[in-house]
Amino acid sequence: MTAGPRGALSAPGWLCYVTAMSRALCLAVVVLGFAACKRPSVESCEEALRNYASLTYWEQAEVEIAAAPPADREKVRAAKLADRDQKIKDGLDFAVGQCRAARDFEGVKCMKAARTAAAARACRKPWN
Repeated sequence: MTAGPRGALSAPGWLCYVTAMSRALCLAVVVLGFAACKRPSVESCEEALRNYASLTYWEQAEVEIAAAPPADREKVRAAKLADRDQKIKDGLDFAVGQCRAARDFEGVKCMKAARTAAAARACRKPWN
């Protein structure tokens, strides 16, 4: 530092340039960081995952229900419903975290729109 007018210390010109450049660089990093952090919302992931889990679960459960004696089918269906709800509850938090980390907006949109288990599985093609 050098003494400026009236004896006050002032920074050399290059230091001001470096400070201005570091501020600009810092701002650019922050802006790019926020842009790179775009993720599907928790609600979108949860909706997509619930739909995916329900469709794929019922695909197998319907086979088991159909194989049960006709008199027991409603009881089996009620048990399967409770089992499905518990499985979704147990794995949802972890799955939502994975969904958000994947940043797959198209996959989330696809899983939300799926109406069959096959269509839901097709949304996750790269991971099948």
